Amino acid sequence: MENLSVRYVFDRKKQANETKKGLLQIEVRRLNSSKRVMISTGIRLYRNQFSSKNGFTCRNHDSAVLITGKAHRILRQIEAFTLSDKCTNIEQVKNWDNDSAGCFSVVEFMREQLKKSNPTAATMEHHSALINQVERFGKIKTFADITYENISEFDRFLKQSGVKENSTLNKRHSTFRRYIKQAIYMDRCKKDPYFEFKMPSKKGKDPVYLEESEIGKILHYEPFNEKLEHVKDLFVFQIFTGMAYIDVMNFSRDCISELDGKRILRSRREKTNEAFISLFLPEAETIAEKYDYQLPKITNQKYNDYLKLLGTGAGLRKNLTTHTARHTFATYLLNKDIPIETVSKAMGHSNIKMTQHYARLLGKKVVSDMSKLLL
Repeated sequence: MENLSVRYVFDRKKQANETKKGLLQIEVRRLNSSKRVMISTGIRLYRNQFSSKNGFTCRNHDSAVLITGKAHRILRQIEAFTLSDKCTNIEQVKNWDNDSAGCFSVVEFMREQLKKSNPTAATMEHHSALINQVERFGKIKTFADITYENISEFDRFLKQSGVKENSTLNKRHSTFRRYIKQAIYMDRCKKDPYFEFKMPSKKGKDPVYLEESEIGKILHYEPFNEKLEHVKDLFVFQIFTGMAYIDVMNFSRDCISELDGKRILRSRREKTNEAFISLFLPEAETIAEKYDYQLPKITNQKYNDYLKLLGTGAGLRKNLTTHTARHTFATYLLNKDIPIETVSKAMGHSNIKMTQHYARLLGKKVVSDMSKLLL
Protein backbone atom coordinates (compact mmCIF):
# COMPACT_ATOMS: atom_id res chain seq x y z
CA MET A 1 0.00 0.00 0.00
CA GLU A 2 1.47 3.31 -1.07
CA ASN A 3 0.51 6.80 0.30
CA LEU A 4 1.72 5.87 3.84
CA SER A 5 4.45 7.69 5.76
CA VAL A 6 6.60 6.02 8.41
CA ARG A 7 8.54 7.88 11.12
CA TYR A 8 9.82 7.67 14.68
CA VAL A 9 7.91 9.27 17.57
CA PHE A 10 9.62 9.47 20.96
CA ASP A 11 7.87 10.00 24.27
CA ARG A 12 4.41 10.74 22.87
CA LYS A 13 3.09 10.99 26.44
CA LYS A 14 5.73 13.61 27.35
CA GLN A 15 6.93 11.84 30.47
CA ALA A 16 10.64 11.19 29.77
CA ASN A 17 13.21 13.06 31.85
CA GLU A 18 16.45 12.28 33.74
CA THR A 19 14.80 9.67 35.97
CA LYS A 20 11.87 8.39 33.90
CA LYS A 21 12.01 6.72 30.51
CA GLY A 22 9.86 7.39 27.48
CA LEU A 23 8.80 4.94 24.78
CA LEU A 24 10.13 5.03 21.23
CA GLN A 25 7.34 4.30 18.77
CA ILE A 26 6.94 4.20 15.02
CA GLU A 27 4.06 6.14 13.49
CA VAL A 28 2.47 4.94 10.26
CA ARG A 29 0.20 7.67 8.86
CA ARG A 30 -1.96 7.85 5.76
CA LEU A 31 -0.94 10.87 3.71
CA ASN A 32 -3.40 13.77 3.73
CA SER A 33 -5.29 12.12 6.58
CA SER A 34 -5.30 12.10 10.37
CA LYS A 35 -5.58 8.30 10.45
CA ARG A 36 -2.50 6.66 11.90
CA VAL A 37 -1.21 3.54 13.64
CA MET A 38 1.33 3.68 16.49
CA ILE A 39 3.72 0.72 16.83
CA SER A 40 5.94 0.17 19.87
CA THR A 41 9.62 -0.67 19.32
CA GLY A 42 9.92 -1.89 22.91
CA ILE A 43 12.73 0.64 23.41
CA ARG A 44 12.49 2.92 26.44
CA LEU A 45 15.01 5.70 26.97
CA TYR A 46 15.73 8.69 29.15
CA ARG A 47 15.37 12.08 27.48
CA ASN A 48 19.14 12.59 27.09
CA GLN A 49 19.46 9.21 25.34
CA PHE A 50 17.30 10.23 22.38
CA SER A 51 18.49 12.08 19.30
CA SER A 52 16.48 12.77 16.13
CA LYS A 53 19.60 12.44 13.99
CA ASN A 54 18.88 10.12 11.02
CA GLY A 55 15.33 9.79 12.26
CA PHE A 56 16.51 8.24 15.49
CA THR A 57 19.91 7.74 17.08
CA CYS A 58 20.49 6.45 20.59
CA ARG A 59 23.23 8.18 22.60
CA ASN A 60 24.61 8.20 26.16
CA HIS A 61 23.93 4.46 26.50
CA ASP A 62 26.28 1.47 26.81
CA SER A 63 24.35 -0.31 24.02
CA ALA A 64 23.66 2.78 21.91
CA VAL A 65 24.81 1.19 18.64
CA LEU A 66 22.73 -1.95 19.18
CA ILE A 67 19.64 0.02 20.18
CA THR A 68 19.95 2.33 17.17
CA GLY A 69 20.41 -0.67 14.89
CA LYS A 70 17.39 -2.44 16.38
CA ALA A 71 15.13 0.60 15.90
CA HIS A 72 16.28 1.09 12.30
CA ARG A 73 15.68 -2.58 11.51
CA ILE A 74 12.13 -2.40 12.85
CA LEU A 75 11.41 0.75 10.85
CA ARG A 76 12.77 -0.79 7.65
CA GLN A 77 10.68 -3.93 8.17
CA ILE A 78 7.54 -1.90 8.76
CA GLU A 79 8.26 0.13 5.62
CA ALA A 80 8.75 -3.09 3.66
CA PHE A 81 5.45 -4.42 4.99
CA THR A 82 3.54 -1.27 4.00
CA LEU A 83 4.82 -1.64 0.43
CA SER A 84 4.09 -5.37 0.22
CA ASP A 85 0.97 -7.09 -1.11
CA LYS A 86 0.12 -8.11 2.48
CA CYS A 87 -0.80 -4.51 3.32
CA THR A 88 -3.99 -3.32 1.65
CA ASN A 89 -5.16 -0.92 4.39
CA ILE A 90 -3.53 0.94 7.25
CA GLU A 91 -5.12 -1.26 9.94
CA GLN A 92 -3.16 -4.26 8.65
CA VAL A 93 0.07 -2.50 9.63
CA LYS A 94 -0.69 -3.59 13.20
CA ASN A 95 0.07 -7.17 12.08
CA TRP A 96 3.39 -6.31 10.47
CA ASP A 97 5.28 -8.53 12.95
CA ASN A 98 3.53 -11.85 12.40
CA ASP A 99 7.04 -13.00 11.55
CA SER A 100 8.86 -10.74 13.99
CA ALA A 101 11.82 -12.95 14.95
CA GLY A 102 14.03 -10.98 12.62
CA CYS A 103 13.69 -7.67 14.43
CA PHE A 104 15.18 -8.44 17.85
CA SER A 105 18.91 -8.29 18.54
CA VAL A 106 20.10 -11.53 20.17
CA VAL A 107 23.11 -9.91 21.84
CA GLU A 108 21.03 -7.02 23.19
CA PHE A 109 18.44 -9.46 24.53
CA MET A 110 21.12 -11.53 26.28
CA ARG A 111 22.68 -8.48 27.89
CA GLU A 112 19.30 -7.26 29.12
CA GLN A 113 18.41 -10.65 30.61
CA LEU A 114 21.84 -11.00 32.25
CA LYS A 115 21.53 -7.57 33.84
CA LYS A 116 18.08 -8.43 35.23
CA SER A 117 19.35 -11.67 36.80
CA ASN A 118 21.71 -9.89 39.23
CA PRO A 119 24.48 -12.46 38.60
CA THR A 120 27.43 -13.38 40.76
CA ALA A 121 30.89 -12.37 39.54
CA ALA A 122 31.61 -15.89 38.23
CA THR A 123 28.27 -16.10 36.40
CA MET A 124 28.82 -12.65 34.92
CA GLU A 125 32.24 -13.70 33.65
CA HIS A 126 30.90 -16.86 31.96
CA HIS A 127 27.83 -15.20 30.43
CA SER A 128 29.76 -12.14 29.27
CA ALA A 129 32.28 -14.42 27.54
CA LEU A 130 29.42 -16.18 25.74
CA ILE A 131 27.77 -12.91 24.70
CA ASN A 132 31.07 -11.56 23.35
CA GLN A 133 31.59 -14.77 21.39
CA VAL A 134 28.11 -14.57 19.85
CA GLU A 135 28.82 -10.94 18.90
CA ARG A 136 32.22 -11.79 17.38
CA PHE A 137 30.73 -14.74 15.49
CA GLY A 138 28.57 -12.22 13.66
CA LYS A 139 26.10 -14.60 12.02
CA ILE A 140 23.53 -14.62 14.82
CA LYS A 141 22.35 -11.03 14.98
CA THR A 142 18.58 -11.45 15.28
CA PHE A 143 16.41 -14.34 16.38
CA ALA A 144 15.66 -15.05 12.73
CA ASP A 145 19.32 -16.13 12.57
CA ILE A 146 18.80 -18.81 15.24
CA THR A 147 18.99 -21.82 12.91
CA TYR A 148 20.54 -25.27 13.08
CA GLU A 149 23.11 -24.26 10.46
CA ASN A 150 24.21 -21.17 12.40
CA ILE A 151 24.37 -23.05 15.70
CA SER A 152 26.59 -25.65 14.03
CA GLU A 153 28.82 -22.91 12.63
CA PHE A 154 28.91 -21.22 16.03
CA ASP A 155 30.13 -24.50 17.53
CA ARG A 156 33.00 -24.57 15.00
CA PHE A 157 33.71 -20.91 15.73
CA LEU A 158 34.01 -21.63 19.47
CA LYS A 159 36.48 -24.45 18.82
CA GLN A 160 38.56 -22.28 16.49
CA SER A 161 38.52 -19.51 19.10
CA GLY A 162 40.24 -21.71 21.65
CA VAL A 163 37.32 -23.39 23.45
CA LYS A 164 38.66 -26.94 23.25
CA GLU A 165 37.29 -28.74 26.31
CA ASN A 166 33.99 -30.56 25.75
CA SER A 167 32.79 -29.55 29.21
CA THR A 168 33.35 -25.85 28.41
CA LEU A 169 31.69 -26.18 24.99
CA ASN A 170 28.72 -27.89 26.60
CA LYS A 171 28.45 -25.10 29.16
CA ARG A 172 28.54 -22.41 26.43
CA HIS A 173 25.83 -24.13 24.37
CA SER A 174 23.68 -24.93 27.43
CA THR A 175 23.78 -21.30 28.54
CA PHE A 176 22.98 -20.05 25.03
CA ARG A 177 20.06 -22.47 24.85
CA ARG A 178 18.63 -21.08 28.11
CA TYR A 179 18.59 -17.62 26.54
CA ILE A 180 16.85 -19.02 23.46
CA LYS A 181 14.21 -20.77 25.60
CA GLN A 182 13.62 -17.50 27.47
CA ALA A 183 13.23 -15.69 24.14
CA ILE A 184 10.70 -18.32 22.98
CA TYR A 185 8.75 -17.84 26.21
CA MET A 186 8.72 -14.08 25.56
CA ASP A 187 7.64 -14.56 21.91
CA ARG A 188 10.92 -13.19 20.60
CA CYS A 189 12.02 -16.46 19.03
CA LYS A 190 9.95 -19.14 17.34
CA LYS A 191 12.11 -22.27 17.36
CA ASP A 192 14.80 -23.98 19.42
CA PRO A 193 17.42 -25.38 16.98
CA TYR A 194 19.10 -27.26 19.81
CA PHE A 195 16.41 -29.95 19.44
CA GLU A 196 18.33 -31.03 16.34
CA PHE A 197 21.88 -30.06 17.37
CA LYS A 198 23.95 -32.68 19.18
CA MET A 199 25.40 -31.06 22.28
CA PRO A 200 29.08 -31.70 23.15
CA SER A 201 29.51 -34.15 25.99
CA LYS A 202 29.72 -32.69 29.49
CA LYS A 203 32.58 -35.03 30.31
CA GLY A 204 35.95 -33.32 30.16
CA LYS A 205 39.46 -34.28 31.11
CA ASP A 206 40.20 -35.39 34.65
CA PRO A 207 41.18 -32.43 36.84
CA VAL A 208 44.87 -31.86 37.54
CA TYR A 209 45.97 -32.14 41.17
CA LEU A 210 49.30 -32.32 42.97
CA GLU A 211 50.69 -35.27 44.93
CA GLU A 212 52.17 -34.54 48.37
CA SER A 213 55.72 -34.73 46.95
CA GLU A 214 54.75 -32.11 44.34
CA ILE A 215 53.24 -29.88 47.03
CA GLY A 216 56.60 -30.13 48.77
CA LYS A 217 58.39 -28.90 45.65
CA ILE A 218 56.11 -25.84 45.55
CA LEU A 219 56.71 -25.14 49.25
CA HIS A 220 60.51 -25.33 48.89
CA TYR A 221 60.72 -23.31 45.67
CA GLU A 222 62.32 -19.86 46.08
CA PRO A 223 60.75 -17.32 43.63
CA PHE A 224 63.11 -14.98 41.81
CA ASN A 225 60.94 -11.85 42.14
CA GLU A 226 58.24 -10.38 44.36
CA LYS A 227 55.36 -10.96 41.91
CA LEU A 228 56.15 -14.67 41.66
CA GLU A 229 56.44 -14.83 45.45
CA HIS A 230 52.92 -13.41 45.73
CA VAL A 231 51.66 -15.99 43.24
CA LYS A 232 53.34 -18.83 45.14
CA ASP A 233 51.77 -17.63 48.41
CA LEU A 234 48.31 -17.37 46.84
CA PHE A 235 48.63 -20.84 45.32
CA VAL A 236 49.77 -22.42 48.60
CA PHE A 237 46.92 -20.60 50.38
CA GLN A 238 44.48 -22.18 47.90
CA ILE A 239 46.03 -25.64 48.32
CA PHE A 240 45.42 -25.56 52.08
CA THR A 241 41.99 -23.89 52.01
CA GLY A 242 40.42 -25.23 48.80
CA MET A 243 39.14 -21.75 48.04
CA ALA A 244 38.42 -20.78 44.43
CA TYR A 245 40.26 -17.83 42.88
CA ILE A 246 37.40 -15.33 43.33
CA ASP A 247 36.92 -16.38 46.98
CA VAL A 248 40.64 -15.91 47.67
CA MET A 249 40.43 -12.41 46.18
CA ASN A 250 37.53 -11.70 48.58
CA PHE A 251 39.25 -13.24 51.62
CA SER A 252 39.50 -11.11 54.76
CA ARG A 253 39.88 -11.50 58.52
CA ASP A 254 36.06 -11.71 58.71
CA CYS A 255 36.26 -15.21 57.17
CA ILE A 256 38.06 -16.50 60.29
CA SER A 257 36.35 -17.42 63.55
CA GLU A 258 36.88 -19.79 66.49
CA LEU A 259 35.06 -23.01 67.30
CA ASP A 260 35.94 -25.27 70.25
CA GLY A 261 39.22 -23.41 70.64
CA LYS A 262 40.26 -23.93 67.02
CA ARG A 263 40.55 -21.38 64.22
CA ILE A 264 37.90 -21.92 61.56
CA LEU A 265 37.63 -20.75 57.95
CA ARG A 266 33.98 -20.12 57.18
CA SER A 267 32.38 -18.29 54.26
CA ARG A 268 30.26 -18.75 51.13
CA ARG A 269 31.39 -19.47 47.60
CA GLU A 270 30.94 -16.51 45.30
CA LYS A 271 30.08 -18.79 42.37
CA THR A 272 27.28 -20.83 43.97
CA ASN A 273 26.57 -19.07 47.29
CA GLU A 274 27.14 -22.46 48.97
CA ALA A 275 28.52 -22.27 52.52
CA PHE A 276 31.84 -23.94 53.32
CA ILE A 277 33.68 -24.53 56.59
CA SER A 278 37.04 -26.08 57.43
CA LEU A 279 39.91 -25.82 59.86
CA PHE A 280 42.18 -22.90 59.11
CA LEU A 281 45.26 -25.01 58.49
CA PRO A 282 48.64 -23.67 59.71
CA GLU A 283 50.09 -23.38 56.19
CA ALA A 284 47.25 -21.07 55.14
CA GLU A 285 47.29 -19.15 58.43
CA THR A 286 51.01 -18.39 58.04
CA ILE A 287 50.39 -16.79 54.63
CA ALA A 288 47.37 -14.83 55.86
CA GLU A 289 49.42 -13.38 58.72
CA LYS A 290 52.31 -12.57 56.36
CA TYR A 291 50.02 -10.14 54.52
CA ASP A 292 48.01 -9.07 57.60
CA TYR A 293 44.94 -10.85 56.12
CA GLN A 294 45.02 -8.67 52.99
CA LEU A 295 46.22 -11.10 50.35
CA PRO A 296 47.84 -9.80 47.14
CA LYS A 297 45.44 -8.95 44.31
CA ILE A 298 45.98 -10.22 40.77
CA THR A 299 43.74 -10.86 37.78
CA ASN A 300 42.77 -14.45 37.03
CA GLN A 301 44.55 -14.34 33.68
CA LYS A 302 47.81 -12.99 35.11
CA TYR A 303 47.60 -15.44 38.00
CA ASN A 304 47.37 -18.40 35.60
CA ASP A 305 50.22 -16.98 33.49
CA TYR A 306 52.51 -16.76 36.53
CA LEU A 307 51.46 -20.23 37.71
CA LYS A 308 53.09 -21.67 34.58
CA LEU A 309 56.36 -20.01 35.67
CA LEU A 310 55.86 -21.31 39.20
CA GLY A 311 55.35 -24.87 38.00
CA THR A 312 58.39 -24.75 35.75
CA GLY A 313 60.53 -23.19 38.48
CA ALA A 314 59.48 -25.85 40.99
CA GLY A 315 60.34 -28.61 38.51
CA LEU A 316 56.77 -29.80 37.91
CA ARG A 317 55.58 -31.17 34.58
CA LYS A 318 51.91 -30.51 35.30
CA ASN A 319 50.13 -27.45 33.95
CA LEU A 320 49.20 -25.41 37.03
CA THR A 321 46.03 -23.30 37.10
CA THR A 322 44.00 -21.77 39.91
CA HIS A 323 41.77 -24.87 39.72
CA THR A 324 44.74 -27.16 40.35
CA ALA A 325 45.06 -25.87 43.92
CA ARG A 326 41.38 -26.49 44.66
CA HIS A 327 41.58 -30.01 43.19
CA THR A 328 44.71 -30.62 45.26
CA PHE A 329 42.95 -29.61 48.49
CA ALA A 330 40.15 -32.13 47.88
CA THR A 331 42.47 -35.03 47.06
CA TYR A 332 44.80 -34.07 49.93
CA LEU A 333 41.94 -34.38 52.44
CA LEU A 334 40.72 -37.67 50.95
CA ASN A 335 44.25 -39.07 51.11
CA LYS A 336 44.27 -38.20 54.82
CA ASP A 337 41.11 -40.36 55.20
CA ILE A 338 38.82 -37.40 55.86
CA PRO A 339 35.24 -38.64 55.22
CA ILE A 340 33.90 -37.64 51.82
CA GLU A 341 30.90 -35.86 53.42
CA THR A 342 33.31 -33.65 55.39
CA VAL A 343 35.40 -32.92 52.29
CA SER A 344 32.22 -31.94 50.43
CA LYS A 345 31.35 -29.43 53.17
CA ALA A 346 34.89 -28.04 53.24
CA MET A 347 34.80 -27.57 49.44
CA GLY A 348 31.38 -25.89 49.48
CA HIS A 349 29.99 -28.43 47.01
CA SER A 350 26.23 -28.28 46.44
CA ASN A 351 26.01 -32.09 46.39
CA ILE A 352 28.28 -34.98 47.29
CA LYS A 353 28.44 -36.27 43.69
CA MET A 354 30.86 -33.44 42.90
CA THR A 355 33.19 -34.64 45.66
CA GLN A 356 32.87 -38.29 44.66
CA HIS A 357 34.62 -37.37 41.43
CA TYR A 358 37.84 -36.79 43.38
CA ALA A 359 37.46 -40.10 45.19
CA ARG A 360 37.15 -41.80 41.80
CA LEU A 361 40.38 -40.14 40.68
CA LEU A 362 42.23 -41.64 43.63
CA GLY A 363 40.60 -45.05 43.31
CA LYS A 364 40.38 -45.11 47.11
CA LYS A 365 37.07 -46.96 47.30
CA VAL A 366 38.27 -49.62 44.84
CA VAL A 367 41.47 -50.19 46.82
CA SER A 368 39.61 -50.12 50.14
CA ASP A 369 36.96 -52.58 49.03
CA MET A 370 39.42 -55.00 47.36
CA SER A 371 41.76 -54.91 50.37
CA LYS A 372 39.23 -57.15 52.09
CA LEU A 373 40.40 -59.95 49.80
CA LEU A 374 43.80 -59.85 51.52
CA LEU A 375 42.42 -60.35 55.00
